[in-house]
Amino acid sequence: MGEHTHRHSGDMASSLCWNCKGTLEEADLCGTCVKIQPFKEGRDYFDILGLPHRLVIDSGILTEKFHEKSRLFHPDFHRMEIHTEQEISLTNASRLNQAFKTLKDPFLRAAYYLSLQKLGNPAIDPKKRLSPQDLMELMELKEELESEVAIGHQEKAFARLEKETKNLEGIILGNMQEIDQLESGAESLSPDQPLTEETLESLQKKKVRLSRDLEYRKYILSIRREILTPATVKETS
Repeated sequence: MGEHTHRHSGDMASSLCWNCKGTLEEADLCGTCVKIQPFKEGRDYFDILGLPHRLVIDSGILTEKFHEKSRLFHPDFHRMEIHTEQEISLTNASRLNQAFKTLKDPFLRAAYYLSLQKLGNPAIDPKKRLSPQDLMELMELKEELESEVAIGHQEKAFARLEKETKNLEGIILGNMQEIDQLESGAESLSPDQPLTEETLESLQKKKVRLSRDLEYRKYILSIRREILTPATVKETS
């Protein structure tokens, strides 16, 4: 599928066990000497947790996968092993925790998902995600909220910012579902059935919009941290 095919770096074709030098049939554990294996540098978070590359993930399945891998790599289970295996355990556990932290948050997950994409366009460039109009809107929003706070209307400003955030997050989550649906359709096609230009364009536009909305949300959260801290809001309580 070209850009829709995800390359899994966990390919075992030429991988050998660090301990017995046997050919690995599985990425995390040697079937011959039963030693844990280090995560290859190129393995992404989805692959580490054994999950499909999807924007929408069942939280229960994610947690189950995390606990399963944690039991395999937790340093407490490898304290009596040789130094090499202890180091592998520590490193893998650290990457596993980071993978879980990233993928359990839908917005961090979406940003990470896009970082893995090879779109060949400026949509993923943080410097080009927001248009001048977007930046102007955010500047005006910040000024209006600062004016509300300055005259003692902290709660009003907070409520407005919460509404803006929730509305945007709803749009982002809906777009994530739509992208997954299009990607699923692409993967169900045979190699000799390329996606139509219309579908490719729709998928591309949705990813560009997702990238933009995630960046817009970051700016809104930045405004919240800057002018609407919990202490500021509590002053009127």
